[in-house]
Amino acid sequence: MDVLNGAKIYDCFEDLFKGEDAKNVIICGTGMPVDMSLDRPKQRYVAPRRFFDEILAVENETTADSSGTRKEQEIINIAFLFGNERFGMNSGDIEKCDVMLGIPTNPEFGSLNVASAVQIIAYDWREAIGGFDLESNDDLER
Repeated sequence: MDVLNGAKIYDCFEDLFKGEDAKNVIICGTGMPVDMSLDRPKQRYVAPRRFFDEILAVENETTADSSGTRKEQEIINIAFLFGNERFGMNSGDIEKCDVMLGIPTNPEFGSLNVASAVQIIAYDWREAIGGFDLESNDDLER
């Protein structure tokens, strides 16, 4: 399924926890473990690729039974939260996240604009789930 066609956008953070969409959600905020001007609440910060590898390793362990046969797996939904470019995510929203994805940047100036952060997270997620097989893609030969 196309990611954008399957994406859901919520008007407020609390709407994420309503109805069927609230099941099996891992909430991943994005941000810096330190900020140039603001104190941040204590939270687990992980590089995106490392966290995605952890998620997929756990999923692979739980989707096979002792005979090695894959069993029906529960769908895990991942919510990616991005803050605004000037101040990032607010402390209340950071505390609601299961994990903060900290994109490794220069600690002296670790801020990224939202478009750059989205691109990096999307690329790391795509690579974690298998990337693209560029060598067998006929469209690239045109």
